[in-house]
Amino acid sequence: MEDWAHQTRAVEDVEGGIARGCRRQCLVSPTGGGKTRIMCNLIDLWTDQGLKTALYTNRKLLVRQTSRVMAAHGIDHGMRAAGYSDGEIFSPVQVCSLQTEESRVFRRGTWELHDADRVIIDEAHSQTGSVASKILAAHYAAGAAYVGFTATPLGIGGLYDDLIIAGTTSELRACGALVKTLHYGPDEPDLKKIGRVPLGQDLTDKQNVKAMMTPTIFARVLEWWQKLNPEQKPTILFAPGVAESVWFAEQFQANGIKAAHIDGEEVWVNGRLTRTSERVREDVIGGSKDGSIKVICNRFVLREGVDMPWVEFGIFATVFGSLQSYLQAGGRLLRASPGKEQAIISDHGGNWWRHGSLNADREWRLEYTASIVAGLRDDKLRLKKESEPARCPQCGLILARPRCTCGFELTGTRKSRPVIQTDGSLKEMGGDIFRPRRVSGQPDAAKIWERMYYRALKGGRTFKQAEALFAMENNWGWPSHGLPLMPTNPLDWFRKVKDVPRGTLTR
Repeated sequence: MEDWAHQTRAVEDVEGGIARGCRRQCLVSPTGGGKTRIMCNLIDLWTDQGLKTALYTNRKLLVRQTSRVMAAHGIDHGMRAAGYSDGEIFSPVQVCSLQTEESRVFRRGTWELHDADRVIIDEAHSQTGSVASKILAAHYAAGAAYVGFTATPLGIGGLYDDLIIAGTTSELRACGALVKTLHYGPDEPDLKKIGRVPLGQDLTDKQNVKAMMTPTIFARVLEWWQKLNPEQKPTILFAPGVAESVWFAEQFQANGIKAAHIDGEEVWVNGRLTRTSERVREDVIGGSKDGSIKVICNRFVLREGVDMPWVEFGIFATVFGSLQSYLQAGGRLLRASPGKEQAIISDHGGNWWRHGSLNADREWRLEYTASIVAGLRDDKLRLKKESEPARCPQCGLILARPRCTCGFELTGTRKSRPVIQTDGSLKEMGGDIFRPRRVSGQPDAAKIWERMYYRALKGGRTFKQAEALFAMENNWGWPSHGLPLMPTNPLDWFRKVKDVPRGTLTR
C-alpha cells in the first residue's frame, strides 16, 4: 500500500524542522490518518541514517499493540517495559513504557536512559505530566530531537516549539482514510443542577452520572438505536461511568441484543464480569467485528489507541465536556473500512452543539488549551460570526443547511432541542443555544472598563476575567468590544492582561 500524500508530507516536514534546528515538534493528524505509519516511516529513515530511536507510550495495551505494528512493518526493536526481557534494551530502536522507564531509570537506577537520537511520543496529548516531562527533558538535554503525535494538541504548548499539521479531516475523507459521520441529537440532559463545570473541561464521573442516568435513559437509547440502526451494525457506546457502562450492556442483553462491556480492569460478557486480559479483550473486540456482539459499552477505555474501523454506529450516552474527549471518542467511528459508507452517532449528551461536527476541519495552535478552544467557539457563535448547528425537530438529524434530508424546512424561529429533566420528563428548548449577551448601556462604560483593565493587570487576571468582573458589577450587562483597551486578537481575550502589549489593544 502506498503512503497517502499527507503521510509523505508529514515525514518531510518533521525532517525539515529538525534540519532547521527545531528539536521539539508536535505532529497533528485526525484519528484514522495513519499516524503509526508515519512513525514507522520516520524510524526507517532514521535507522538508515544510523540514528537510534525510542518510541514512548503510556499503557500496557498500547505497548503491545505498537510492538505488533512495528514488527508487521519489519522494524526490529527491543522492549523497555515491565514483563519483557532486559536482553534487548540496548537495541537501536526501542518501544518504551513511560512508567517503566521512570521507575528503572530515575527511581531505582537499574537502567541508563536509552541513548536515543530521536524520540517519538505516541498520544502526546495524554503525556504531559511530570513523568513524561522529566523523561523528555532528559532526552533533550542529551541532544535528542523528539516528536509528539496526537489528534488533539491541547495543553501541550510547554513541551513543544513547532506544530506540524499532517492532514485535515476533509483531506483524509478525500483520500479514503475516513468516512462522513451523520449526527443525530435525540435528546440531551439538563445540566443546570449538577454544579458549575469549567469551560472546556470534562465533567466528573459523579456529575456525568447525575446528568445522564435519568429514569428513561435506556428506553431512549434503545429506541433511537433501533430507529437509526435497524440492521444492527457494530456499535460502540460511551457511558458516563464504568458501573453505568456495565448497566447499559446488561440492559441491551436483557432486550435480546448481544452486548459487552470493557474497562481497564474487567470485561462483562454473557452475564459475567471477569478480569481483563489481552485474550479476553481481543475475543470481545473480535465479536464486534464478526457481528456476534452487537454493542460494546465502555467509559473511556475505547476512546483512544484502539483500531476498530468496522464500527459504524456510536452512542454518546455521556457528556463530553472537553473537545479532546469528544474527538478521541468520535474518532473511533470515522475510520474507513471495506463496505462502510458512513458512520452514525446517536448523541444523547448534547455534544453536537457543544463541540460541532466530527466532520469539521479544526484549527490548531500550540497555545490552545481545552478552555481556550471552547471559549473561542462560544464567542464566535454568540457573536454570530459562525452559524450554530441546529437539530431537525422531525427526524433528529443535526443540520448544516435549513432543509433536512427528511424534507423538513427549518426556520430561525423553529429551532428546538428535547432536554430530559432529572425525573425523566422531557422539556422542549427553543431558539438559539448561544444567545447574544446584553451589552451594558452605562454612559461611563469606557471608564468602568478601564478600571476593570487595571484591576486585571495588577491581579494577574485574563481579559475574559476582566470582562466577567465588568458584568458582575453592572447587573450582568457586558462591555462592548469596541471600547478602548480591548483586545483586537480573539486569542488575547484568554491571555493575562499583563502579557498582551498595550499597543495591540483598541485605541
